[in-house]
Amino acid sequence: MIETKRLLIRPFDSNDLDIVKKLFCDEEIVEYTPFPVLDDEKAHDLLNRFAAGWEIVPQINYEMAVICKETGEKIGRSEITRYYEEESAMVGWMLIKSAWGKGFATEIAGALIDYCFTELQVHRVFALCHPDNTASWKVMEKCGMRKEAHFIQKCKYTKADGVRWEDELVYAVINTESGS
Repeated sequence: MIETKRLLIRPFDSNDLDIVKKLFCDEEIVEYTPFPVLDDEKAHDLLNRFAAGWEIVPQINYEMAVICKETGEKIGRSEITRYYEEESAMVGWMLIKSAWGKGFATEIAGALIDYCFTELQVHRVFALCHPDNTASWKVMEKCGMRKEAHFIQKCKYTKADGVRWEDELVYAVINTESGS
């Protein structure tokens, strides 16, 4: 578990279908992700994959629910994906709409970066986002990450109106640049 001033970030378990549905069944929340809007059955399958990732050794995927300490409400999802051969990790986050604009994403991203450097002992942490997702890349910059690349039509997005290729930004920070 990762704890910040306002948040608890813990592994997903079988009781977290509610937050998976709030996130992945909402078109506005998944707009800047490659994910389609999920129905209830697919959300349940996704939760099972999230929870199963904690059983794999060596662990690659760290999918976690984000809980607001003050209210006890589940407000999002965070993830770390390890790349052992590169000694790197990718971080990501999603929040329910009522949690947008309150600094939670910056708090999550900073905590994930710190965890990657201090606990996982990686050399490099990176994050990805769609170029139009201004809020996400601003969070990355606030957390000390720098823009490393703008890839053209790199990521396949599956949406209700069809499949299309979208651009992707890469932001990163290395351990010697971090305050960790």
